[in-house]
Amino acid sequence: MRTLKIRFAAIGAAALLLSSIVPVETAAAKSGCSKRVVMYDASWCPYCRQVRGILARNNIKYTIRDATTAPVQAEMVKRFGSTAVPRTVIGGVVVSGVDEARIKQLCR
Repeated sequence: MRTLKIRFAAIGAAALLLSSIVPVETAAAKSGCSKRVVMYDASWCPYCRQVRGILARNNIKYTIRDATTAPVQAEMVKRFGSTAVPRTVIGGVVVSGVDEARIKQLCR
């Protein structure tokens, strides 16, 4: 009987302790972007893969424009002057290459 009381006391103490812990949001849960994000991408590009990883890790929703297609290439030449990838447009601001700090800054 005494062992049972000790167990219940331990369970009660653990429940009290757990109920007092305030949930902490992870960095990923806090991330995201309220701005429109468009990534000009080529599936074979290792740097594009890195940027896709950055966007995924930070829970940033984005649209991919396939830079290997003629219409998108024409759009890129008109808009950027070249077809270099990766290019990420966040709220109208262009981020060339892999720049996690800049992507996070623009999504704040």
